Amino acid sequence: MSAMAVTGDASVIGPKLGEGREAEIYTWGNDAVLKLYRPGFGGHRTENLALAALDGLTVVPRLIEVIERDGRIGLVLERLGGTDMLTLLQQQPWHVAGFGRALAATHLAVHRLTAPGELADVRELLTGRIGDASLPAPLRGFALSMLDRLPAGNRLCHGDYHPGNVLISGGRQSVIDWTAAARGAPEADHTRTLLLLRWANPLPGTPLVFRALIAAGRSVLVRKYLRTYRQASPQPLQHMDLWLTANIAARLSEGIDAERTKLLNLLNHARRRQAH
Repeated sequence: MSAMAVTGDASVIGPKLGEGREAEIYTWGNDAVLKLYRPGFGGHRTENLALAALDGLTVVPRLIEVIERDGRIGLVLERLGGTDMLTLLQQQPWHVAGFGRALAATHLAVHRLTAPGELADVRELLTGRIGDASLPAPLRGFALSMLDRLPAGNRLCHGDYHPGNVLISGGRQSVIDWTAAARGAPEADHTRTLLLLRWANPLPGTPLVFRALIAAGRSVLVRKYLRTYRQASPQPLQHMDLWLTANIAARLSEGIDAERTKLLNLLNHARRRQAH
């Protein structure tokens, strides 16, 4: 992995920039950030593997080094400017078609890469998540039976690819948050994104005006993303309905109450369709 110099005093953790369930983000010198994982979370291993596989490409921030601070593992990453695509969609809804095309082009760039063999098989991850989901036994069995029919793959999958995880700065799109990365068929990752674009609820606290903009722009965003991805894919997409069914069932493991009825209805519909 090529090195990147960090200017400024990188021996002292700077101000906090943000945080999530697994990690906190701090400034680190003038040109980098420190993603410091909370105790008990091991997503740094997966993120490290994925970023190493993508080293040299502009679709991700550069991984500079791995450090330990007070018993916590941290990844020192290139500091990116710009704004995430989800925010830009809210601020510039008239650009939704272009954002959909950009979202697909960047996703395809990821899927062209062979995943490190150490990453988990996406089918195994989906099996575990479906097992953890609060599902009636018949629907769980149906979803697992669909997953059993799906092939292995060796492409790099992000695992949670959506506009909130794509930063845009000038003409550069960079994908962040690789803790759910896996190895598998591109369709597994592609249908997870389609699920999020079509049916994921806005984050809690999203203002009503932005909720209205999201609802109005969903169909255009999905259509442009899907068409661009299909047209530029190096091979025809296969087993899309089965992968989507598996991802819908796995999504229920995330416990988002506002989505539960909708996702269960989708699973029941898929089950009836397979029965005929």
